[in-house]
Amino acid sequence: MTDDEAYAAGYIDAAARREYWRAAIGMFLVSFTTAHQTLLSIVFARNGHDLHTIGVLLSSIAVPIVFFALMSSEFSARLGVLPTMRLAMFLSLAGFASLYFTSATFFGALASRFVSGAGGGLFLAAALTYGQSRLSPKRFLFLLSVFSAMMPLAQAVAPAFGEYTLNAYGAHGMFLIGSIPAVVGMALSLGLRPLAKPPQSRGLDLLASWRPRFVEPLLSMIVAGTLYGFTTAYLAPALEARSIPLGAFFTASTLTMFASRAFGFRRIEEANKRYLVGFGLALEAAGLVAVSFAGAHVWPVSAGGIIFGLGHSLLYPVLAAWMVQGVDATRRSGPQAWLNACFNIGLYATPLPETFIVARVGYDWTMVVLAAAAAIAAATLVLRGALSGAPTA
Repeated sequence: MTDDEAYAAGYIDAAARREYWRAAIGMFLVSFTTAHQTLLSIVFARNGHDLHTIGVLLSSIAVPIVFFALMSSEFSARLGVLPTMRLAMFLSLAGFASLYFTSATFFGALASRFVSGAGGGLFLAAALTYGQSRLSPKRFLFLLSVFSAMMPLAQAVAPAFGEYTLNAYGAHGMFLIGSIPAVVGMALSLGLRPLAKPPQSRGLDLLASWRPRFVEPLLSMIVAGTLYGFTTAYLAPALEARSIPLGAFFTASTLTMFASRAFGFRRIEEANKRYLVGFGLALEAAGLVAVSFAGAHVWPVSAGGIIFGLGHSLLYPVLAAWMVQGVDATRRSGPQAWLNACFNIGLYATPLPETFIVARVGYDWTMVVLAAAAAIAAATLVLRGALSGAPTA
């Protein structure tokens, strides 16, 4: 493939096409390892931690992950995007693998979660900034959506795979076997061309990148992260209590999400972003409601997973494209850092307060409460889209 052909296909040159896919596969493999966190509530419970302690351990990651997500643009500006991505891969692996030794003790597990949080906070912004840098304006949203799908795609296989290894080999076996993909993912990052560092700005790059127009997509991302965070933190024990396999939801939702991004995003490059995000939140809410009323039946859980996956497929790539509209490729780590920080606030900071809702009304009605909040946010976005229009990528 010539450089001109690669540009027409959506890449900056022929080498960028190969780099895009190596980075995407590496992102999937590291995410496969970290996606085992879906099972941590079960592991911690088997180790004798009570519900409140489990909530603390699951939510404690929010502190480092939000901090390092906000600081990820500083790391990228000073170390470079590619070195920051490699550092994030290493910390993510170290935080997960160290649970082999620490999961049975509160402070040991807490330390492992902090290391995981540092890696997770740096990883997404650096990886997506690098992936975006390989793309030309041709098919930008479509290829960005495929790249961003690599992380949640791991949810299609990691929970079921982790559930098998946990039951077959115990927690130690799960941590050991689950660490192998991240090692391979780190190896794939070797040999990639580095991205040029952006011009140094005075003060924090994060603050220099701020724009008032970020408020709306960032609030939307917090809501999206909250719904997704509930599925990763508490859906496993909720389904286990009904004797429903985890793959009924996670495989259905993630395969649907990946398929819709791979085939559906070819037609929505110029669509109204507020409508797309509102529709995505509404679908996620509907998916949770379906799961909450499914009882012990598998097929409604799978149906809810499909609906949830359709909604989630819209949110991250559309919000990422909205945030970086008109921003040079070398300066996108700042907007990406804001977006990831807000996603991680929803993803990791909400499990602790959700424990109080779960303790009071149970897992099922907690899903209904979260769905109602998402429906309100969706209606607000659609109304604003109708009144003021929406930006296009």
